[in-house]
Amino acid sequence: METVPIEFLLAEQLTDLDWTLALAESCTGGLISHRVTNVAGASEYYLGGVVAYSNAAKQHLLGVSQETLDKFGAVSEQTVKEMAQGVKKLFNTQTAIAVSGIAGPGGGSPQKPVGTVWIGLAILDQAYACLYHFFGTREQIKQQSAEAALWLLTERLAQYRNNPTLQRRLKATQPIAVEFSGTDPTSLRIRAIYWQENRIAIESIGRRWQDASGSHFLTLSHQGKVYEVIQKADGCWYLRPPIESLDQA
Repeated sequence: METVPIEFLLAEQLTDLDWTLALAESCTGGLISHRVTNVAGASEYYLGGVVAYSNAAKQHLLGVSQETLDKFGAVSEQTVKEMAQGVKKLFNTQTAIAVSGIAGPGGGSPQKPVGTVWIGLAILDQAYACLYHFFGTREQIKQQSAEAALWLLTERLAQYRNNPTLQRRLKATQPIAVEFSGTDPTSLRIRAIYWQENRIAIESIGRRWQDASGSHFLTLSHQGKVYEVIQKADGCWYLRPPIESLDQA
């Protein structure tokens, strides 16, 4: 598994492009900014961020429209796109990340359960958004959201730079959401993984092992594909893409 923290890979991308970054955080409460500034020299590319926890802050600081909040809600594709574009404009950067979600334990609904997180990006004149469904404690959902946000921008910038080597490194282990029960790695049960906006039901877990990178689970989906799922000590989950299917074995 990739041992270099994703914020260091993002730093390389921004430095090589000579681009700057701004952040707009809601449910992560400044955690992404904390991680970005863990990199020495971050002031060369990180200009600042806004923790816009309330709808009023999203409106007045980031320029999210009342109509967007009324129609789609704070946790939505439309809102995070406007948050990202707003903070990018505020700090006059080339790139921006925005995050809005429901970290729990309360605040969820059938339509938007706890763990629903939208991540938005603004890069030059384009805006993007991606939906995630995370599981775990409030702190774990915040950690997973921050990791996914940093990974998402790093992966997109690797495309801008046409850096196939980094793209392969990023795709080798991708942050994902995992539906599971239990806390002990020796007995933990994985019910499903969420990858590329799809829910993949898991039929069984074969081999389990632990190393310096975390707890590893070799899982079998109902479609007969084998996925290596990894949980780090901070609760974040990662996926190594399918390595085989039973009908090809």
